[in-house]
Amino acid sequence: MAAPVTFINIIDVAPETQQEVIDLLNEGSERVMVGRPGFVSATILASLDRTRVVNVARWESADDVTATQADPAAAEFARRTAEIASPHPGLYAVAGRHLAADSGAGSDR
Repeated sequence: MAAPVTFINIIDVAPETQQEVIDLLNEGSERVMVGRPGFVSATILASLDRTRVVNVARWESADDVTATQADPAAAEFARRTAEIASPHPGLYAVAGRHLAADSGAGSDR
């Protein structure tokens, strides 16, 4: 079985286009990503200084991400995002996870 991965895209934006990028990412997630094989979840974060948006998407495997990036509908959202912002995408594996002491779960390593 393939290892789960996290796709993180740190997107530099002009403050006046931050909401437009957020709207575009939400639309792409709702229209394309949720129906793709291997998609687990997406979280879209907005920096408080309005200069960045971060897309954090969990996938079942790197192959699922690669297949999605090759999908014309997904590629169109990536193209539209790159027209108005500066994306910096990458794939990541969990290297550590830490929970609050009162959760009873401790750390994963």
